[in-house]
Amino acid sequence: MCAVVMMTAQVGRAAEIPVKVSLETMSDSAARAMSAVDGEMPCPLKISFGDIAQLRFMGYAQAHYELTSEAGVQSNEFSVKRVILMAEARFMQKLSAFIMVDAASSVANKHLHEFYIQYDFVPQFKLRIGQFKQPFMLENIISPCLLNTLNMNESTRYLAGIAGDPLYGNMVGRDLGLMATGDLFKANDGHYWLNYSAGIFNGAGLNVRDNNKHKDFIAMLNVRPVTGLTLSTSCIIGKGNARNESPFNTVAQGEDYTRNRWSAGLEFKRGRVNLRGEWAWGKDGKVNSRGGYVELAVRMFPKFDVVFDFDHLNRNTALSRAEQELLPRATSSCSYLVGLQYWIYKRCRVASQYIYSDRRTGPDAHQWVTQVQVAF
Repeated sequence: MCAVVMMTAQVGRAAEIPVKVSLETMSDSAARAMSAVDGEMPCPLKISFGDIAQLRFMGYAQAHYELTSEAGVQSNEFSVKRVILMAEARFMQKLSAFIMVDAASSVANKHLHEFYIQYDFVPQFKLRIGQFKQPFMLENIISPCLLNTLNMNESTRYLAGIAGDPLYGNMVGRDLGLMATGDLFKANDGHYWLNYSAGIFNGAGLNVRDNNKHKDFIAMLNVRPVTGLTLSTSCIIGKGNARNESPFNTVAQGEDYTRNRWSAGLEFKRGRVNLRGEWAWGKDGKVNSRGGYVELAVRMFPKFDVVFDFDHLNRNTALSRAEQELLPRATSSCSYLVGLQYWIYKRCRVASQYIYSDRRTGPDAHQWVTQVQVAF
C-alpha cells in the first residue's frame, strides 16, 4: 500500500525539483519472511527529491512490565525498553547515510546507536564506515522489533558484547569501524546464495574512543541454499582492553587481553514455522566460554504465535561445578522460555513470556515479561 503526495521545490531561479512523499507498508507475510541479515525494516515514510535524493524515516517503541522472583525476593516494574528513531538519507542512488538513536536510554552516551556512511558500488560489494552492529551472531543483527524473545538470549548478550561481559562492557553489539558487505550469486527465484560481511573495528565498543593500539577483525558468512534457509558462521579476532577486573582473576582492569569469538547457526522460515539456533565459543585471555540457544515460533492462528526458547551459557568451561559455587556470581546457566504474541497490526504487537533460569551455581530465577510494541 502506498500513499503519494507530489510537490515541487524551486532551487534558485534555474530549476524546479519534484518532491514526492509516500507512505509504504509491508504485508504480514513479507515481514515474517525477512531474515536476520535483512537488518532493520524498510522505512514506511519516504520523501523523494526528484531523482537526486531520498529521505526515509522509521521508528519503534517498546514498553515492558516485568515481574521477577529470585532467591525468594520478588520485584516488579514498568519500563520503557526502547524508543528507536531512524533516518536514512540516500544521495545519487549509491551513496547513503544512516542514523539511529534510542531516546529511552538512561545512559547519555548510549543514545546514539548507529551512524554510518555507505557506498553501494554493486550489490556484491558495499563499503560502510562509522558506528554500527558488529557482524557477529544472527540474533545480534536482527532488529529487536522482529525478535520473538522479548529479552535477547543471555548467551548472545554475553558473547556478542551486548551486555553482561564485565571485561568488554555493555556495548549493545556495536562498534566503530570499516566494513565491506554484499550479496553474491543470485538464484532464479531472486534470492542470493551468499551474503558476507567483513571489517576492521576499534574493539572498544559503542560511542567511545579506541582504548588500545589493536584492532578487531569481525566477519560473517551466510549461505542460503534455498529461500527461507540461512546457514551462518561468524568470528571476532582481536584484543580488548579490560574495563573491569575479570571475575576469574585472570585479567586486570586496564590490561590488554585476547578476545576471540566464533559462532555457527541457522535460521529457517517456512510457512507457519520460524526456527533459529546458534552456538558460540569465546576466549577472554586464558578463559574459554561457550553458549547457545534454540528458538522456535509457530503461527497457531492468524497473527497469533506461540514462542519457545532454550538458552545456555557457561562463562568458564574449565571450572567444575564445585569451583563455580565458590564464585560470587553465577557462571553457568540454562533458561527456558514459553510465550504468546499477538500482532495487532503489521509490526505492532502485544506479547507475554515466562522465563525460568536455572543458574546451576546461583539462585534460580522466575520472570514474567509483557511487552507492548508499536512501530511507525
